Amino acid sequence: MSDWIDITRPVDESMICWPGREPPRRSWEKKITEGHHCNVSSWELSSHTGTHIDAPLHFFDDGESIDRIPPEILIGECRVIESALGGEYTLSLEDVSPCRGVKRILVRSSHSRLEDERSYPHHPQLFTPDAARFLLEGGVRLIGTDRLSVDDSKGESYSLHHLFLESGCVLLEGVNLEMVEPGRYSLYALPLRLSGAEASPARAFLSTRSIDST
Repeated sequence: MSDWIDITRPVDESMICWPGREPPRRSWEKKITEGHHCNVSSWELSSHTGTHIDAPLHFFDDGESIDRIPPEILIGECRVIESALGGEYTLSLEDVSPCRGVKRILVRSSHSRLEDERSYPHHPQLFTPDAARFLLEGGVRLIGTDRLSVDDSKGESYSLHHLFLESGCVLLEGVNLEMVEPGRYSLYALPLRLSGAEASPARAFLSTRSIDST
């Protein structure tokens, strides 16, 4: 049995996207079935498509771009926790208090079952401000969520993006944690090396194997 758990959402033209955002589009430059010697496709998609990583540049012009995020932030020990009341719940200071000092945290909610929905379900912000500041004071470097944003889905506030990204904490959004139990894992989340980009689609895995944490 594999030690790897793929927590990346499949990218296709029917995937659920952030409200108002267009889904990916694929076109074929060459197809074997049309007499070409190989298959060659082109894709048009947002840098925030599906499972993706937000760099500080997303909200701050002087912030680091995605190609300058150190790998030691994206690879290492992590903790998966659960939003017990599903997608409508905002985690409080009490909820995150056991995570003091954890550097990488992934939050599982009902949004890991997005494929069962026909439209993107509403959610509030992922954490209260006090909970977010508590995690930052403890040295968190990466926050992951199965929602497509750590903030509310109506775009009423981007306070958590500002709070985390200003502190250099990157955001891994849109993961699928449906088959992942809360606990300790090793995380590998690698974006494309898009020069000067504010975000990038990513391939993300969890492993039950332990690796050195940084």
